[in-house]
Amino acid sequence: MKPPSSAKRAKAVPVPATTLPSLDVQIFEKAVEFHRIGDEAKAEPLYRAALVLNHLHAESNYNLGLILHGQNRFAEAVPYYRDAIFARMDYADAYGNLGSVMKELGKVQEAMIFYRQAVAYAPLNPQSHSNMAIALNEQGLGDEALTAFRRAIVVDPSYVWGYLNMTPCLLDLGMPQASVDTCRRGIALRPDMAILRHNLGASLKTLNQLDESIASFRSAIALQADFGEAHFALGQTLLMRGDYTEGWAEYDWRWTLPDYAWLRNIHGEFAQPRWRGEEARGKSILIYAEQGLGDAIQYARYIPRVQELGLKVVVAVHPPVKPLFSTMPGITVAVLDQELPACDLHCPMMGLPEIFGTTIDTVPAEVPYLSVDPEKARLWRNRISGSGLRVGLVWAGNPTQKGDRWRSPRLASVMPLFDVPGVQFVALQKGPGREDLAAHPLPGNVLDLGEEIVDFSDTAAIMAGLDLVITSCTAPLHLAGALGAPVWGMIPHSPHFLWGLERLDSPWYPSLRLYRQDQHGKDWSGAIGRMASDLAHLAEMKKAG
Repeated sequence: MKPPSSAKRAKAVPVPATTLPSLDVQIFEKAVEFHRIGDEAKAEPLYRAALVLNHLHAESNYNLGLILHGQNRFAEAVPYYRDAIFARMDYADAYGNLGSVMKELGKVQEAMIFYRQAVAYAPLNPQSHSNMAIALNEQGLGDEALTAFRRAIVVDPSYVWGYLNMTPCLLDLGMPQASVDTCRRGIALRPDMAILRHNLGASLKTLNQLDESIASFRSAIALQADFGEAHFALGQTLLMRGDYTEGWAEYDWRWTLPDYAWLRNIHGEFAQPRWRGEEARGKSILIYAEQGLGDAIQYARYIPRVQELGLKVVVAVHPPVKPLFSTMPGITVAVLDQELPACDLHCPMMGLPEIFGTTIDTVPAEVPYLSVDPEKARLWRNRISGSGLRVGLVWAGNPTQKGDRWRSPRLASVMPLFDVPGVQFVALQKGPGREDLAAHPLPGNVLDLGEEIVDFSDTAAIMAGLDLVITSCTAPLHLAGALGAPVWGMIPHSPHFLWGLERLDSPWYPSLRLYRQDQHGKDWSGAIGRMASDLAHLAEMKKAG
């Protein structure tokens, strides 16, 4: 869970306007007066009027740029910030804000030029350092960003936005305790700032300090009742602690967040009502995947329960898993980014646990609930030769998923498994993660099928011919679990919320065993060592017959 940053935009500040005729001074000052009280509709035309007679008045250009910037009219703001700089070459705030609008317009390299100019002209302005740091961090230059954030704090130890915006950078760098300390310093300055308390909760959650994390999220919500990110984060943390009843309700706040607007952006708002478990026998319902491929596989278990209530089910999923869902009887399967069939009701797939009152003791875990194409299974079985224990392996997930750098061990970390005697490995890694092969060639006891796999129906068919699947916390883990295949999961220290913190098994998949990372970071040696030892024992058992 990565906390949001919240870059501060400069405010309009009235300044002497000695370069204008007296009439225009009055216009400018009236514009600032309206601007101060938030009446931008009156301030904007007055700034424009002041610029008619003196189009290079720095402060009128700057303040008009601020209004356009604050209304997300980024392209319109650019020429006004530029003219402010042309009129006053040392105008640090104009450089900084021009950098911000360039970043919003996707022109990151140009933005960095203006951020650096802002710092050069105002080295004692903490906002200049902080804005540059945010841009550096978004480019993956975390170390440079952290240095810039620290400069902002040194320049002004009371600059609360520096503490706030530094926390995502620290978490990206794998420094959760430093993030906790930074949030607390910010809260000491601004105890009324809800987002700081949210970021503290996210940092504590990364350290698996769940009770403290939950308390921090609740304090953020107490300060801002409609704080969707804090509600959503609270839901995830409650679910991780096993408090499913309140957790599912809080988790539903995800629909208030920008990250969850993508489906509406494709199809618009659903005209039909959302189903929340009411009697609807005989009606048709669209159940749609909303997050990753693994999540769709995990929550597919609820579809038969919806059917048992007499609803006609249409399921919309991403293309790679459509063949898998087509094995489920009695449903129609659609693809998310194509036209969807008309239905009476709709429901997000991850809303189903709340509808069915799922607790940690009532997770529907009857497996398999997905099926394998028997002909595909036969063909793939013929591809896997050799004797001994047959083990599938996946070492990386989707890099666009938040926190993937911490959940994916990568190939270098799992290489010790290849030294276990009596094991024939089958590499199931597809797409991202295969670039690791350039630096770490696979040994002779590994059959690489990754480039031959077309979709998840192929992966499922291969799994049907294996004794075991070993995988990072990504979609193949859920697939193996849904098929009832023996699977070992490599689980990061700060795990996906439904794995909890201590169990080595999972109520969601009876065939799953969890191997947990010892501490937050990229060191997987402890978990891999335990896995290698257990794998050697399993191989010996296989050999003994």
